[in-house]
Order: sequence, then structure tokens, then C-alpha cells
Amino acid sequence: MKVALLSLSFRRYHLDKIFEVAGYFGYDGVEIWGGRPQAYPYDMDEARCAHVLELKEKYNLEVPMYTPEVLGYPYNISTPDKKEREETIDYLKKAIDVAKAIGAPRVQLACGHAGYQTNRKQNYQNVLTVMRALTEHAEKVGVDLIMEAVTLMESNTIIFLDDLVELLDDLGSSHVKTMIDTVTPMVHKEVFGDYFEKLGDKMDYIHFIDSDGVSPTHMPVGSGIIPMEALMAVLKKYGYDGWLSSELVSYASEPELSAAREIKSIRKLIEG
Repeated sequence: MKVALLSLSFRRYHLDKIFEVAGYFGYDGVEIWGGRPQAYPYDMDEARCAHVLELKEKYNLEVPMYTPEVLGYPYNISTPDKKEREETIDYLKKAIDVAKAIGAPRVQLACGHAGYQTNRKQNYQNVLTVMRALTEHAEKVGVDLIMEAVTLMESNTIIFLDDLVELLDDLGSSHVKTMIDTVTPMVHKEVFGDYFEKLGDKMDYIHFIDSDGVSPTHMPVGSGIIPMEALMAVLKKYGYDGWLSSELVSYASEPELSAAREIKSIRKLIEG
């Protein structure tokens, strides 16, 4: 398995700092968050994309995934508003183009909250409308879309394992896959192994963090209630040999300390 550092925890820094830290502490890659000041899609002109390629070469690091911000204003895959859906499609098409330009094989997506007093059936159709447009573009460009199910505190559309199964079945594309954020199954009382049983080779990426079991909080490995050694054993049982990405979004005040600690914790679990 390879280990990535999600740059969101360094959101008060530019990308140069993140690559320097990731390279120094022995990460295999940087999962680039697509927000300012780092890599907002509409800021990523030819020069800035070229700079990412330079950073990859300088620090001998991969960019396994590009992660544009879609869980906050003003973009939302789940929105009932037609104009917002259209703008979200345009924004995420641009993100797909950026991923291609920086050599990232994946773009991570998640569906935000559609709002209260909405209809689940219509909400799902709205998600499909956006995803079909993005899937068509991803197929042309040659980039995979990785849909993450987030917690029910963050969304009311694609949140459970079966939501992922339904969406992937309806889209029917080899360029649409999925992932586990290890917090989500823990909060929803779902079974980790079921993700592999039901999704098979569509299970393509993991955000590997600990959880308090009741909230979306992302905790350092070993500080929550997930038995991380047992979880690693389950991943190995199902033959998972892909990326584990550290996503400590709540540690912006001391991200370098977190990055140094997490790589040691995750490597120890992989090698154990």
C-alpha cells in the first residue's frame, strides 16, 4: 500500500510547503485539495499546473487524487437548484481537466446536503443528472471519478454503502469508482468488509483516519475507537493494495506535527 497526505490539513499553506513536508517525512504522494490558496480549479492555468508537475518531480511524489471542494458553498452535486447544478457541472468539468493536466488519475467527489423539505427520489435524480454529465467528460478525458459516501450529518443523498452501489450501477461506467472514508462506516454502524463484498474492484481509494464513532470528526490513527490494526487486517484480507490517504482536516494549527505522526502510525500498521 502507498500513503498519501491530503493537503487540506495544510490549507493555510501553498502547495510548495505541503510537497516539502510530504517528501521529508516519507509519504508516497500528495492528494491535492482543490481550494484556495492551493489548487482551486479556476486558478489552475497552464503555469500552475506545470508547477505541480515540477513539485512532483522535485520531491519524487505522486498525486494519486485531485479533490475539488464540493461540500460547501457555492457548489453542490445534490442541489435542487438548476442553475447551481449547471455551475457545479462546469466547475467539476474544469477540475477533471486540471487532474489530467497535473497527472492525477482520480478526481474525488462527494454529494452535499440537498436541503430540508426535499424529496429523496428527486434528489437522487438531480445527483444522476450531474454525475452523468461528469461521467461523459471523465470518459473523454481519461480520468476516474471517485465518489465518497459522507456521513448523514453532512448529506442526505449519497451517504450509505447501498447508495454507492445504486449510483455506480446506474452510471455503469468503468471511469466511475468509489472509496471508503473510514469515519463514515463507523458512524453509520456499517461493516467495513461489506464495502469490498458489494463494490469489488470499484473500491479504489481510502481516507484512513480514526473516528469517535458519533460525528464526522477525523482523528489521528490510534486516538479514536476504530481498532486500526484489525481494520488493516481486513483490508489485507480483501486484497486491498491501493492508497491510504491521511485526512486530518481538523489539525490546521499544527499540520506538520500531524503529518509526521500519521506517516509513522500508518507505516507501522502496514508493516505489522
